[in-house]
Amino acid sequence: MYRNMLSISTGVLISIVEIFFSIKIVKKWFTKIQFIPLNKFKYILTEAPTEFFIVLIFFYASSALLGSMITAFLARNAKKAYAILTGFILFIITSFYMYFYPFPLWFKIVIPSIFFPFSYIGGNFIEFLQRKKWIN
Repeated sequence: MYRNMLSISTGVLISIVEIFFSIKIVKKWFTKIQFIPLNKFKYILTEAPTEFFIVLIFFYASSALLGSMITAFLARNAKKAYAILTGFILFIITSFYMYFYPFPLWFKIVIPSIFFPFSYIGGNFIEFLQRKKWIN
């Protein structure tokens, strides 16, 4: 039981760290918002071009995938279920996050539909690799 809780918390923590670092990295790619400090995040979101959010969608999906893969790898049993639970926790955290910051409406609609499929794919991928005995 404790190992499964540790796997979920590890997967969620790594996903959140990846999301924060991806925002920091993607901000440097766009000259319009490059020199705005990160502590003025609301201003960054209002000035950011649409391409900024499209790249962020890719990083949100990859963070859900990576976090669910780590969760499924560390969990003892019910790997897909714990991976989807990781996606659900990320969904809840991101919902609160989007409520307090001025993200565009289309981004708020697209992001919740990303976490569940990618977390399922991550759990399914690890389960497939362990079934084929490619990883332990």
